[in-house]
Amino acid sequence: MPEPLQLVWFKRDLRTHDHAALAQAAAHGPVLPLYVVEPGLWALSDHAERQWAFIAESLDALRADLGTLGQPLVVRVGEVLPVFERAHRQLGVAAIWSHEETGNDWTYQRDRAVAAWAADRGLPWHELPQTGVVRPLKNRDGWAGRWNRFMSEPVVKAPEALPPLADVEPGAIPTAADIGITPAPTPGRQTGGRAVGLEHLASFLNERGEPYRAAMSSPVSGATHCSRISPYLAWGALSMREVAHATWARRAQLKALEGPTTWRQSMSSFESRLHWRDHFMQKLESQPSIEIRCLHTAY
Repeated sequence: MPEPLQLVWFKRDLRTHDHAALAQAAAHGPVLPLYVVEPGLWALSDHAERQWAFIAESLDALRADLGTLGQPLVVRVGEVLPVFERAHRQLGVAAIWSHEETGNDWTYQRDRAVAAWAADRGLPWHELPQTGVVRPLKNRDGWAGRWNRFMSEPVVKAPEALPPLADVEPGAIPTAADIGITPAPTPGRQTGGRAVGLEHLASFLNERGEPYRAAMSSPVSGATHCSRISPYLAWGALSMREVAHATWARRAQLKALEGPTTWRQSMSSFESRLHWRDHFMQKLESQPSIEIRCLHTAY
């Protein structure tokens, strides 16, 4: 009997490095690495052409990385449930693996529909954390300690190999026009892909970041001296854990230097912002209604 097929649903985790869902799925059988481009999501007002261009470049890089392991990324356009149903019927999917996603209300409702669909078919859906956001969370007691413990864990290695899937076409990565996104050229946008994200991280930690503590509040100097890795974290080309590890390593290196240095102060401030990022994502995770309900009724 062939090994059961494991569907890895890529969402905001466009990488193979430190990807727990991919690693665990590969330990259970052959993997279908899948990204679904959802036109309904891209019709929302908080999505734009510059974001799709960044994601398309990141998908292209992810496809190449997965291809070196043996099975390139499969891309399909449409709503998730019909895509999953077709894969389940044609390929015999045994389980779904993904990272937890803290998105907007649209993705929250979509994930609830996926959970119901999987339950109806007896398919286990394994959702794994990839940030310091805790699901579910009754209160914030000890949250910072949990963040530190999660980030201190070793990064997850990519699978050594992924068996190629016969007769599964990778599919084209669509253009913005293909999925109905209104053109809005942004010449200054950042380029997607893990390699570019790693370059930004390295140059920040070793070259650009010294004046970070003072420069981050300035629209003039902040563009140069801030990390520039926000979109790579947002779409998962970089993992929060690997960024935390790199930051801690740089702080340890700086600690050995004699005398005062603005580098140490700036790296301390940067580490606190990594906490802050997950802290505010936790607010949305714990209370999704804050996206659509005004917290101050007078306004």
